[in-house]
Amino acid sequence: MKIEKQTVDEIMAEFNPDGLRDNPLNIAAHLNKAFATDNLAAILKALNEVMRAQNVSALARATGLRRDRLYKTFGGDIEPDFSRVLKLLEGFDVQVTIKPREIKKAKPPLPKLGRPRHPSTGDQ
Repeated sequence: MKIEKQTVDEIMAEFNPDGLRDNPLNIAAHLNKAFATDNLAAILKALNEVMRAQNVSALARATGLRRDRLYKTFGGDIEPDFSRVLKLLEGFDVQVTIKPREIKKAKPPLPKLGRPRHPSTGDQ
C-alpha cells in the first residue's frame, strides 16, 4: 500500500478564520494540526493564516516586529528565524510544547561514546 504525500492545501483544508482572532484555544488547535504534519510549508501557511486573522498592526506592536516584516517573514517566501516564530506565538498568546513522537522513524544505531581503545598502544 503506497501512501501519497498530501499537499499543504489538503492538510489545512478545514481552515476557517472565524474564531482565530484573539482566541488562543482555537489558534493552538489550528497550529497543532499544522505542526503535527512536520511539513514546514503547512506550518508557515498556518502561522500566516492565524496572523492575518489578527489585527496585524496591533500584533506588530505587541511583538516588537514591524508589520511589513511580519508579512514578509510569514508569507511563505522565506524561512523565518526561530526567535521570530517564538515572538509571533507569544503575540498569539500560545506557546510551543514538546512531546515524544507517536510514530518513530527508523534510525541507525548510535556509536559508542568515548575514545576508541587501541590495543597496540596499550591504552586502557
